[in-house]
Amino acid sequence: MTAPARDTKGRVDLLDELHSAELGPIIGLQQWPEWVLPVMKLVSALGTDTFYLLCLPLLYWCVNPVLALRLGLTVMVAAATNALAKLAWHQPRPYWIDARIRPLSLEGAFGLPSGHAQSGTAGLGRLASLAGRPWAWWAAGGLVGLVCVSRVYLGVHFISDVVAGVVFGLVVLVLVVKLERPVTVWWRGQALWAQLAASAALSFVLIGAAALVNASYAGWSPPPAWSPAGAIDPENLDRVIIVAGLLAGTLAGASVMHRLGWFDVGGPPGVRAVRWLLGMIVAGAVFYVMRELLPQTGVVLYAGYALLALWVQLGAPVMFIRLGLMSPAGQVQPVQ
Repeated sequence: MTAPARDTKGRVDLLDELHSAELGPIIGLQQWPEWVLPVMKLVSALGTDTFYLLCLPLLYWCVNPVLALRLGLTVMVAAATNALAKLAWHQPRPYWIDARIRPLSLEGAFGLPSGHAQSGTAGLGRLASLAGRPWAWWAAGGLVGLVCVSRVYLGVHFISDVVAGVVFGLVVLVLVVKLERPVTVWWRGQALWAQLAASAALSFVLIGAAALVNASYAGWSPPPAWSPAGAIDPENLDRVIIVAGLLAGTLAGASVMHRLGWFDVGGPPGVRAVRWLLGMIVAGAVFYVMRELLPQTGVVLYAGYALLALWVQLGAPVMFIRLGLMSPAGQVQPVQ
């Protein structure tokens, strides 16, 4: 058992006793047979905002762009608020404070609240609310529960982390459901230049808020009791910058696409598959250049992820229409 962690100002972490009590159940979960590990890693992936963002192009280009936009913005709001909450709480992960916990997955950000639990609750809950069927809510709840268990089993979250993540996710879900219609009506009533300016402004506000939260911990460094974590930099703002870039690109791209009249996702399965393949090739190229060929600065991350979102929301549909792989909204799909 590790001693209570203290920050650089000597304040005892009020959650230390709760964390200490939760170590035993985590160790118990990790005694499960080894074949459980790949299953838990697969389940854990269902709660990542990255999972949703990878699936959204398929949904946006080939199935239902309005649904994709709703789901994408819900997950982005969850990811943004989660990143801010992690920085505000400055809480460790289980394997950071106790060497008995096996780090079956490595994480560099703070632990409270769980991002997987929050994004999973908000994203799957949004799908369930749009489906409007009891079975959808039961399915969403079951999947979120599995995601929560997987995060505790992998040693990257306390039980309290995933509970808090679910609560935060429910708050995001309720706010999105309540505010989506009035905010959408207001947004569509603005001039395009105002929409584009607001897209950039919201993303910069997010980055500024994260910087302010970090500023309140000026001089902080990982406590000695966190030595099992190794070299970590949990105050890094890269994740916030990535979400900010995605948010700016998504809002700007959707605003311009709305002015162009949207598009028809119909067509034979083969045509839809070609759309997805071509779109992902370009997206993959942008990602490769950004991650492998350019310096990993905040400006590069912001611009790169904003460009990726713009490509998904605007660039790809326009290219598909020009190539005859997609029709503007309201027109019959001519491709056979």
